[in-house]
Amino acid sequence: MSKTTETRLTLAALIYGVEIDLKNSIKKNITPYFENIAFFKDKDLEKRVVERFEKDNPGVDYLENIDEVIEFLDFHDTFTILNKNKEFLKKETANYLKSNFNKLNDLTPIRNRVMHTRPLLGGDFSFTYDFVSTLKKSDPIEWSITIDTRDKIEKDPSYVLTLKFPTNHFEEEISKVSHNLPVADFDETGFIGRSQDVEALTKLILTNKVVSVLGDGGIGKTALAIKVAYDIVDMNESCPFELIIWTSAKTTMLTSKGIEDIYTTITDYSGLISEIGETIGGSNKLEEILDYLDYFKTLLIIDNLETIQSEEVRSFIREAQTKCNILITSRIGLGELEYPRKLKGLSEAESAKLIREIARIRNSETLLKLPQSTLVDISSKLYFNPLAIKWFVSTVETGITPHEVINNKGDLLDFCLTNVYEKLSKGAISVLNTIRAARKKITNAEIIYLSEYEPLQVRKHLIELFKTTLISRQIEDGNNYEEVIYFISDFAKDFLSKKYPIDHSYIKANIKKSKELNVGIRQIDKVKRYNIFSLNALVYDNQNQMISAKFLQEALICSKKGDFEQALSKVHEAKNIDPNYFEVYRVGAFIKATQGDLLSAEEDYQLGLEIAPENPRLLYYYAQFLMFKLEDIDGALVYAKQVYKQKPNHPYTAFLIARCFNYAQEYNKAIQVVNDLKENVDLDPKNLRIAYTELISYYSEIGKSLLTIQTDIDNGVSHFKKAFELFEHCADEKIVDYKMAKNFSVGILTLIRFLPIIKTDELNEFLKLMIVNNDKYINLTVDLKEKIIRSFCDKFEDNSLNELIDFNSSEQKLVGNIIRTNNTKDNYAFIQVDEDSYFAHRYDFIDVANWSDWKKLKNGQLVSFEKGTNNKGECAKVIKLY
Repeated sequence: MSKTTETRLTLAALIYGVEIDLKNSIKKNITPYFENIAFFKDKDLEKRVVERFEKDNPGVDYLENIDEVIEFLDFHDTFTILNKNKEFLKKETANYLKSNFNKLNDLTPIRNRVMHTRPLLGGDFSFTYDFVSTLKKSDPIEWSITIDTRDKIEKDPSYVLTLKFPTNHFEEEISKVSHNLPVADFDETGFIGRSQDVEALTKLILTNKVVSVLGDGGIGKTALAIKVAYDIVDMNESCPFELIIWTSAKTTMLTSKGIEDIYTTITDYSGLISEIGETIGGSNKLEEILDYLDYFKTLLIIDNLETIQSEEVRSFIREAQTKCNILITSRIGLGELEYPRKLKGLSEAESAKLIREIARIRNSETLLKLPQSTLVDISSKLYFNPLAIKWFVSTVETGITPHEVINNKGDLLDFCLTNVYEKLSKGAISVLNTIRAARKKITNAEIIYLSEYEPLQVRKHLIELFKTTLISRQIEDGNNYEEVIYFISDFAKDFLSKKYPIDHSYIKANIKKSKELNVGIRQIDKVKRYNIFSLNALVYDNQNQMISAKFLQEALICSKKGDFEQALSKVHEAKNIDPNYFEVYRVGAFIKATQGDLLSAEEDYQLGLEIAPENPRLLYYYAQFLMFKLEDIDGALVYAKQVYKQKPNHPYTAFLIARCFNYAQEYNKAIQVVNDLKENVDLDPKNLRIAYTELISYYSEIGKSLLTIQTDIDNGVSHFKKAFELFEHCADEKIVDYKMAKNFSVGILTLIRFLPIIKTDELNEFLKLMIVNNDKYINLTVDLKEKIIRSFCDKFEDNSLNELIDFNSSEQKLVGNIIRTNNTKDNYAFIQVDEDSYFAHRYDFIDVANWSDWKKLKNGQLVSFEKGTNNKGECAKVIKLY
């Protein structure tokens, strides 16, 4: 006899004994005083009971057989009638009944579940047995039948097989729903917990065509499906179904002896169709079955679908769901066909209760003595899996210690997960291994980076994996975003470690990629802290955007090398990870503009601004693009003003809008912006040089425009002199760089060329002195110097400066600015030339004789030098200070 059958029959015998004793109490204490059944004190009850009696006893007068009528009362009616007629009971009997009324009331739904073959609930057995165990022969109500039944069961549990229970009205309320639902296999302990799952699954079945319960083997999918199906049957008039068909494709079961095959279940598509056909009347033709499902409102339940899942089965479900509702239990989902409900393990309290219920029913003293904390710990090691818990108790019953059982879970793991793993594609296994090798919870984007699959391929494989129970996911809240992270459950982790270990080289390769990612992100963060307007300064709000940023960083590196195809491929990968990440469009636009694809670049900038219309970096780069690539000065000025309004004291925004004003020939506005920046911000040497360089250019442009129209010559000359004055100030402060020297030289040349003849005598000596005094700076711009001296000679008919033309000394020279380290004790520095920097040792500086001279060097000071080499590569040699 199975444990389930034994449990149900034991409950039936005990509850039936209580019911007989209560009816005997009515016959003994109440019916002798009545000639009718008015003591029911309920007209509807009188009518219902009389109808039952007359149905079984046609032509018999019930008034002459009152005691026989009592047999047709329901369980709940017996103690309710006794309670309503307390005046006919002894005082102690009435008080005893009152004290036990709630317990009898709680026993009623248990009686109904037992007698109507409905799934038992957790605690049904223990509650009933505890109540019956308290009954004594000395109680005011005579419990002779109940106590006798209890004693016989305790002496011989098989006694229940000899009992026959009345069927006169237990099943009289026949449901309108036809079904072939099996007896619940959890009746030994009753259905424990899952109240939220029951409620949610019931709603899903009633509102969706195809619903699946997904979970590990043994997690309780079948039990939940049976419980919900019976609940739907018991909805009676409100039940939307006329027929519920149960089919099972379960092929194995886990016992204390190991995994055993089941030979009476469906094994393929043909078996499924045959099973359904037999249930509805013997037809094996698909068309007839579909017509039947279309005619009757049907709920079709397919248990353990993963064992027969094939394209034929999927096609059948796809077609059948247009005719009926379908509930599936499976370890592997159907994807787009279903509305899934993932089933997790029991709670700690529910798991411990399950162990106690089984141990109590089986009288396992070893487990009954264990404290709650130990039971929770055992449950945790069994993954809070109901089947695993039952398997554990059964195995302990064979004499194996709990510790040994916990440490030998091979059969359990095989039973629960082998079918799932063996059906995975190669790509899904690779992605699964990537998650495993990460040794932590990781995002979709991290999986993409570490697995080296295309984003769309990763999503496809994740969907395949998530239809199983091998991986789990959870949503973590961030700052205004939700992020999905993936991980391997402990259950799956133990299974995979034992059956499919990962090669150590794969793990090492994964760790290496993770380190590369971390290094790249640190570089991005460093650049962002240094200058938010740097091309490589990428901001991100979550893990997915962080990985996208790493791809964008790699894209910019490829772009710098001229590999635009690879660069745009990296941008595409970043975009697939997060299409709403604005940096994707900024970097993509920059690379396309560099490549010469200006129209596509502009589209990307505009897409980025749709996502982040106020982002200063996007506004900045789009304004630059409009100004320098499309030469759309008006458009550039619109966006430059927006970013300048956000950050008026940042050098990049100030220089940007100043240059826009310069291009628009609004020179005074440009000068005002740069002067405001100098006054409000303590600029570093580099930005201070840029500020003066810009001002020199703007003053020269004003001077040029005034001299061109010759309306205010003196004012024009005055602006040139202002530009020269600023340059000499910078020379005194040793903050000149090559571009500043060039702007100064251009200013000298422009003034000479545009100066009216009437002013030549006045400015001859001034310009001659300016050229001579700053010859070393002008000498850096070889081509300009020659033009300056030739133009001076022609304009002033003065050949005295021809002796300055000597280009040999600087033809092989590079020009840059010193970048000092923070440590003044270091005997080296670096020289910045555009985007490149060169190592410069103290002994290679021509003008540095000692430590005192070395310490006087300024950060940003202009130098010329020759390229040389040392043991680490290129460096600066023959370094001359300016």
